[in-house]
Amino acid sequence: MKKFWVNFSAASIGNLFEHYDKALFAFLAPFLAPLFFQNSNPITALILTYAIMPLGLFSRPLGAIIFGRIGDRKGRKQVLIITLFGMAITTTLMGSIPTYEKIGWIAPALLALGRLFQNFFASGETTGGSLLILESCPEKKRGFFNGLYGCSTILGILLASFGVTTLSMQGSIENTWRLLYWIGGITGGVGLLMRFYTEETTIAPKTHSPIFPLLWKYRMQFIVITLTSGFSYANYYMLTSLLNGFLPLVSTISKSQAMEANTLILGFDFLILPLGGVLTLHFSKEKLLYFFGALVVILAIPLYSSLSEATLLIATFIRLVFVVIGVGFSVVLAPYYQDLIPRESRFTLIAFGNAIGSQLLGTSACSLSFWLYKQTGWAGSPALYLMGLGTLALLSVRLAQGLQTLPTPVLDERLK
Repeated sequence: MKKFWVNFSAASIGNLFEHYDKALFAFLAPFLAPLFFQNSNPITALILTYAIMPLGLFSRPLGAIIFGRIGDRKGRKQVLIITLFGMAITTTLMGSIPTYEKIGWIAPALLALGRLFQNFFASGETTGGSLLILESCPEKKRGFFNGLYGCSTILGILLASFGVTTLSMQGSIENTWRLLYWIGGITGGVGLLMRFYTEETTIAPKTHSPIFPLLWKYRMQFIVITLTSGFSYANYYMLTSLLNGFLPLVSTISKSQAMEANTLILGFDFLILPLGGVLTLHFSKEKLLYFFGALVVILAIPLYSSLSEATLLIATFIRLVFVVIGVGFSVVLAPYYQDLIPRESRFTLIAFGNAIGSQLLGTSACSLSFWLYKQTGWAGSPALYLMGLGTLALLSVRLAQGLQTLPTPVLDERLK
């Protein structure tokens, strides 16, 4: 088990940095909008800033294919070293981009370019870290350890939220936001050093299937991964990013108050993730997906509609409800995906499905939600997208029943 805990620690620190990095842009978006889209009205500036997030649709799938093939052929460890190094460099450079006032439209263009590279490297980091852990732990405890691993995800997001909240409360965020990116680059460097001590969890197969025949062979599994990961990401981004800019538009809650509440909510998320892992020891993965996915579909419209003129207490309670539901749904996804795909193609297919789902369906949720609100003026309009995507995700899980592969044995005794 010593090697397992080395893998767990190294993967978790890298995962913490990756999610700190990704969340930082989402949390800073309401503050970066007037700095990088200076000549636009406030809502248009928000739409344009949040529209940068789905640009990963162009780079993340490409990274997923490249790093996925390397991960399946050469092993998880090599990929995780490359991706974390790339993310650390990109994050540091993003903290050095001049604003619109100094270089005009080149500023948002460089910001978008930075996000493209972040997503390119993150496509291998997310899946690789999860596989490094789950392929080296007992099969029956994968859900539990995935819940613990998820704590590093929330901790990274929490640290990003805390940093933005602190600078926002001090009233200096427009001048000091770069520090948050530079701190992230340093954290990534520490995680990179730990990666060199990890233990490989896979053996390269003798033959390799071309990517397109592979996608066709496992097309139903790929659709399930895309829809369920997209749904999970959409709920997460709407909860932790959209509402920070949306609440000031539909209520008297300020951006600073929304960020303060966001930090508290992420702290709550961090605390209940292990409990979500415990649920997987007692209930099947499919039952948890059905139950928590259906809750989102049913409650989305009434809860989002209640945000209109909501007090800070009511809005925070609504966000807490989505946190609980989101944890229950997401904590089983990684073990569920492992059961769908055999080991020799697992990295490629899961990474590619996650890339399409998170970028095409997940990160686009914020800009689409603002567009829906701009068209309708109805606070409940963002729920329409969440409901539709959730329904498709649950339908795909139902159609995929019976496609699971046999449980993969633990690597070997050297990991114990």
